[in-house]
Amino acid sequence: MTGGRARTAVAVCVVLVGVTCLLGVGAAVVSFRASDALLVPRPVATPYGRLDPATAYGLPFATVHVVEPLGRAPAWYVRGRTATWAVIVHGMGAPRAEALPMLPLLHSRGFAALVITYRNDPGAPSSPDRLSHLGADEWRDLDAAVGYAVAHGAARVVLVGYSIGGEIVCNFLRHSASTGRVDAVVLDSPVLEWRGPLATAAARTSLPSPLVGAAERVVSWRTGVDLDDQDQVRYATEFGVPMLLLQGAADPVTPVADARAFAARNRNVQLIEFPGAGHADEWQSDPLQYNRAVGSFLVGLGPS
Repeated sequence: MTGGRARTAVAVCVVLVGVTCLLGVGAAVVSFRASDALLVPRPVATPYGRLDPATAYGLPFATVHVVEPLGRAPAWYVRGRTATWAVIVHGMGAPRAEALPMLPLLHSRGFAALVITYRNDPGAPSSPDRLSHLGADEWRDLDAAVGYAVAHGAARVVLVGYSIGGEIVCNFLRHSASTGRVDAVVLDSPVLEWRGPLATAAARTSLPSPLVGAAERVVSWRTGVDLDDQDQVRYATEFGVPMLLLQGAADPVTPVADARAFAARNRNVQLIEFPGAGHADEWQSDPLQYNRAVGSFLVGLGPS
């Protein structure tokens, strides 16, 4: 090879290395931004956000404060007639008003209701990194709320989780010393694993599908969360409490396939699907079916 050709070859190699480095940096930046879509809590519009919690459905609320691991967090409390409390966990970025359609059903059974907030919610303490930990740490806030309920007269507890609230509830059931207090669980559009929702979040940022795996690694690196350990479908057989799982068949965020796989592995899970319903949209799509399903499930829980 002549000197001129050698210099040309070296120049081409330098250019290729430079382009590869730039592509790598660009991929890292895009993956980081995609991880933000999953980890940075943002307000989510719901049909319930403008309802007045003090008057909705004629149920009076009081605001109480639960001492969670990171500090005091506000919660709505509805008085009940029995020693059974429902502790309700909303979805990421959703307001506590997301729980309002459930409250009349719980109240009709005489249950007290505690609609909680958790780290990084408005009015609640922020986590040190201000990022969602996808339920891996937030379950400790639910644990504190169950402790609050028990300290204020709850003998038994029903857990209700929406979206990421489902992941939080499942982690509570796997890790809390208070699991024995729980009689039943209602999950509405629950996140049961994170790879499906991450792919959806990535698509909203126009992340190319080959980079989704990189975004998963960025999520784990930023939070220290093991996504495999947050796959509740893998642990489905470990949940011994009765569960009602309400799932939209057209949910673009939490795949209906996850709900079906979870229910197929655990005979304690009753799955009710809502054809055409999107994420956390089951009640809106068919209030009658929703109320009937939850009401029938709660009938199996005798009043205290």
